[in-house]
Amino acid sequence: MVCRKPFTQREVQIIHRMKHLLKLPITHIAKATDRNKCSVYKALKMKKVLMQRGRPKALTPKDVRHLVAVLKGMVKKAKACYEITLAMLVKRARVQVCERTVREALKKKNIKFRKMRSKPILTNDDKKARLAFARKYKDKTCAWWVRTVHLHIDLKNFAAYTHAKARAYAAQREVRGAYRSLGQGLDEGYVLAPKELKYNPGPKSIRIAAGVGNGRVLLWTEIKGRWNGQVAADFYKGPMLQVLKRTWPRRRSFLVLEDNDPSGFKSRKGVAAKLQAKVQILEIPKRSPDLNICDYALWKQVTRTMRKQERRWPTSRRETRAQYVARLARAARGLKKSFVVKAIGDMKRRCQRLYHSKGGHFEEGGRRS
Repeated sequence: MVCRKPFTQREVQIIHRMKHLLKLPITHIAKATDRNKCSVYKALKMKKVLMQRGRPKALTPKDVRHLVAVLKGMVKKAKACYEITLAMLVKRARVQVCERTVREALKKKNIKFRKMRSKPILTNDDKKARLAFARKYKDKTCAWWVRTVHLHIDLKNFAAYTHAKARAYAAQREVRGAYRSLGQGLDEGYVLAPKELKYNPGPKSIRIAAGVGNGRVLLWTEIKGRWNGQVAADFYKGPMLQVLKRTWPRRRSFLVLEDNDPSGFKSRKGVAAKLQAKVQILEIPKRSPDLNICDYALWKQVTRTMRKQERRWPTSRRETRAQYVARLARAARGLKKSFVVKAIGDMKRRCQRLYHSKGGHFEEGGRRS
């Protein structure tokens, strides 16, 4: 004789609904639920709310809610300076259960031990400034960001990976993980150098000043020497102004988005050069790389393009620093217009999310992690 498992509350509700609402015959209900007709008749005689089987839960729903509240308070108090363990949580919440029971209860709430996220540390003044920025620009359309802001500028230092060993190190920095079984973690192909490791590829790094606008990477120039007020002034009156006048020859003034770089963008010589060039500044708040397209889209995409080009290169191939700089510029200027336009227009969504987060950090991607 086949021993069938007892009915669950959900099964009883479905059988009652199929019989009384859908008016299905017993034969059809038995076939749909994979039960015999006698079992279906028994289920129809049962109440819709069944008594819970098995021993009582060690943690009630109220206890779990208490655990979650205590955990949030402990994490907030720790301020990422030390880890909150399950033993600490059990002791603080004063629940008479083991750590495994607490872990399973939190797991059902999708609360697991996850890696910390890395973001700039925001002060209260930073949050107020970010909220004011979001309140001012949250209603601007995607087209406004593409057409009205003529240039989004920023600087970045790129390492020059000119030989096979350096290219392999650079490629490993972009790999997130691999599918593997237990015990394979130290096998060949599953181990890479830590990202915190300082690595010198040889050639001097490349400082790039980039500008994105009108759906393209309009400006991509190497800054040679130290970045200071005089170099920033020469950049404003030289490459940047030339690009703006060439792209919009009929305009007499321009709107440029930049960050709070005190050594160049905010220097006295830099401010004077912007006034002379009739460049108005749309300044984003401090510690806000999530509001500059260069930080949240351009640099990453250029790096991906470079690594993709190098993937099938032979190990014997070498580049000079000048060749690497030229290829870096081609990778940036070759980005598709659809990608650039979408990235610029994403400022609308970012400002709205920043407003809802009240000036704090917000999820930049489409999913939470």
